[in-house]
Amino acid sequence: MHRFSGISVISHAVITTLSEALSMVYRQTVTQLSIESFGTALSTPLSADNEWVQLADQMPWQKLTEAYQLAFPSKLGRAGKPFRLLYGSQLIKQRTGLSDRDIVEAIRDTPAYQYFIGIPQYQLKVPFDHTALAYFRRRIAPISELIRNIITDAVRERLQRHLPTKSVMITDATCTPVNIKFPQDTHLLNQVRTNLEDDIKVMAKQLQVSPPRTYKREAHAKWTVFSRKPRRWGKLTQKQIKAQLQYIRRDLRYVDGMIDQGATLTAARAKRLGVIRLVFDQQDYMYRNHTHRVENRIVSLSQPEIRPIMRGKSKSPVEFGPKIDVSIMDGVIDIERFSFNAFNESGDLGSTLDHYYDVHGEYPDEVLLDTLYRTRENIGMCANLGIRVSGPRLGRKPKHVDPAQRRQDQDAEARRN
Repeated sequence: MHRFSGISVISHAVITTLSEALSMVYRQTVTQLSIESFGTALSTPLSADNEWVQLADQMPWQKLTEAYQLAFPSKLGRAGKPFRLLYGSQLIKQRTGLSDRDIVEAIRDTPAYQYFIGIPQYQLKVPFDHTALAYFRRRIAPISELIRNIITDAVRERLQRHLPTKSVMITDATCTPVNIKFPQDTHLLNQVRTNLEDDIKVMAKQLQVSPPRTYKREAHAKWTVFSRKPRRWGKLTQKQIKAQLQYIRRDLRYVDGMIDQGATLTAARAKRLGVIRLVFDQQDYMYRNHTHRVENRIVSLSQPEIRPIMRGKSKSPVEFGPKIDVSIMDGVIDIERFSFNAFNESGDLGSTLDHYYDVHGEYPDEVLLDTLYRTRENIGMCANLGIRVSGPRLGRKPKHVDPAQRRQDQDAEARRN
């Protein structure tokens, strides 16, 4: 995927021009009062040390509101709710981990939350219906990168006032694990089989015919016996996989026959059926070839884009989730590359340095790299650009190491970590 660029690419003047050119239904009329005035309804002012009060004064609400107006190209319909009201609620939701329904009630009961989302005075009722957050997330999806760039530039501007003049960039790659059940072939095939049985039942009802025999009770009984075994040997697992593949193959023939007769599935079920076909082909290939490797292996039926990422760590050698290549510039983390498939991050150093140049107008004085980035090509590129690469030299370790150089390398590794 393309790396993210700074807000400098999209100037503030362009945003203002587009906002004025389009007839917007969005109107911002509520103004935030001071922290002292906000507390009059509570008979006591809010504490200036509260984290939400401090964060409210640091957010670039005006620029964000102007960017949000781009999501309203039509003048039809009701006026949209203020951006700060909904986006602030979304930030609180991400911080607290509450649901949409619970976060609205929490805002009603917490004065600091109401101050953060821009309500003029404390009120004893919910500020909006919880369903508005779902519509809001859908509306800001096309401008999410623009919103992120505005916040990133605001944070970087504040941090640069307190950072030293020497510029240092850190880059590294990691995996962001997703919340899925640890994948096992037998569990995945059993889930595929039960989904196919539901699809067959739905399509048989559409055609007003009796559902074909799927042996689901027999299949469920075999799966129950297998799943309850505390230790599952290899031959037993292969036997269970073979049985599940046979049930799935029969069910897929039933599904194809009903589709030929005119039965239809909803968009969600049709999409899931496509994933089921891919899972069956992959599992059948691995079973027949006695292997555990296949290209673009699906490990989750509900999230088919997730891939196993080999990390090589002793605690978790394999992680499941997208892999990202990130850089830290002036205390701000930027995502340089995002992919659900594994990739070699050493080839992204050139584009990362170009991103730093686009944002700051110059290359960094020093770059802290992981061992995988320290290839001869990358070290030579940094030398030509006058960038110092900290870390041990390539090749065999020398017999006699300079103590000062060792301390310098250890300090660079400590700063990178």
